Amino acid sequence: MVQAYLFRLIGLAGVIVLIMNVNKHGWHPVSVAIGAVFSAVMFSLGVAPERRTKAWEIRYVIAVIGVVSLAALRFLR
Repeated sequence: MVQAYLFRLIGLAGVIVLIMNVNKHGWHPVSVAIGAVFSAVMFSLGVAPERRTKAWEIRYVIAVIGVVSLAALRFLR
């Protein structure tokens, strides 16, 4: 159950970062789309453990790949 709240907190943090990024740099469609999709995926992972299905596992893999890709893009530039 703690993991569900952690995913919700990460989703909320993603929304806050998205708002701060837009406030600082303006509305760039790519950055807004990436932030919105990341936040939505993280919020969708915040479900109770007994309600997790195969679709949840697929979204989890997508979220992990997205986080690793964004980190690599950010730090290897």
